Amino acid sequence: MPDTPPSPKRRYGGVLPEERQRLRRAKLIEGAIEVFGTKGFHAATVREVCVAAHLTERYFYESFKTLPQLFLATYADLREQLMALTLAALKKAEPTPLGMLEPAIRVFLEFIRDDPRRGRIMLVDSLGVNDEVAALSGATARDYSTMLRHYLHLLVPEPQMGDVNLDLLADGMIGLNVLLAARWMHDGFAEPIDKVVQTNLLPYQGLMSLAGKPA
Repeated sequence: MPDTPPSPKRRYGGVLPEERQRLRRAKLIEGAIEVFGTKGFHAATVREVCVAAHLTERYFYESFKTLPQLFLATYADLREQLMALTLAALKKAEPTPLGMLEPAIRVFLEFIRDDPRRGRIMLVDSLGVNDEVAALSGATARDYSTMLRHYLHLLVPEPQMGDVNLDLLADGMIGLNVLLAARWMHDGFAEPIDKVVQTNLLPYQGLMSLAGKPA
């Protein structure tokens, strides 16, 4: 007997089931940004996320088993957005180490200022959800540290720094930038962004001065 051909997948409104599920998943992430970004992860419930997404709880469990899984997906989505904006800004930047550091820092600050919910998710709650989220947060920091390490080696050739480990310094600089951004967010973004950018750039300018280069 010949094999029975598979039944064609039914379309609703011209949309395949897989695409509908993808769209529902995206709506859940949008709802999560609203709930996690305003109430915080530990005060959030599945029901609240579903209300914000305009979906029933049935569709939550179609894509996610737990709230931490949704948080991880939400963080990853924001990370991807930020990386895309950063790379776009770098393509337009002045091709010098400081000329490329300035827009990268500015994009990060604008990203959390323009939607403080992003800042709460990426800078605050990501540290206390679970090990998987903490690992992704750490990977994000390492990605930026790797990029920064390249610029530090251009700013200050390693032989000129003696016993200073520029790779270790790159990790510390990223930590400094994150802490400054978190403090700025905590203070309601009261300080003008130009001043915050220049404050972030000061350590890099200081490195150039130590190495005898013009800032």
